[in-house]
Amino acid sequence: MHPAARRPIRTALLGAVLIPVWGLAAPDRGFPQEPPAETAPPAAEAQPDSPPVDPTEPQPSPDVQSEFVIRTYKMRPAKLWKGLLEALAAEGFPPEESSQDTRTVKTSFVDFTQDKYPTQVAEPPMRLGKGYHILQMIKVKGGKVSLEGVVASSKNGTELRMRARILVMGLDRVRRVRILVDRRSTGVIESDFIHRLEERLGIEHL
Repeated sequence: MHPAARRPIRTALLGAVLIPVWGLAAPDRGFPQEPPAETAPPAAEAQPDSPPVDPTEPQPSPDVQSEFVIRTYKMRPAKLWKGLLEALAAEGFPPEESSQDTRTVKTSFVDFTQDKYPTQVAEPPMRLGKGYHILQMIKVKGGKVSLEGVVASSKNGTELRMRARILVMGLDRVRRVRILVDRRSTGVIESDFIHRLEERLGIEHL
């Protein structure tokens, strides 16, 4: 064979040997690999700030003032009055204002949760409109409550009057602040307390 003809053949053979060794598809030979670049976690989305809370206690409005739950007992007013004060303190409603002369008492506000009671403790809120702009949840989940009690003589015996003042968190859409707002009681909290009072004193209402 002519020497010039052998050169293309040698070149082809050499290429067939080198391509599997140094080609781009050569298998991993166990050489250390550089670790992949760390991927930065996605930036957290900015959360809008919650509206500030106005700590001012609201003034009770006649529109949301609760009705008294009334029970009558065959016992002396002084004994029921004494039992009422003791029951309030024992049940976690510390008296804040009381008058022996008029036998009236109001307790401090304490926290409550709806889960403690079988049915809703507050009526639905007032509808939003031109004259009312406090946004609230329809169903109450919790809030603050104060109890008011009155003991008085009646023609049938001694009368006990109890009502709750319920405060829940709402959003003032005009001032853009969260505020405590009154909600009318359904009587559930008052009835629950009266039941416990009757158990403590061993009495039944008429």
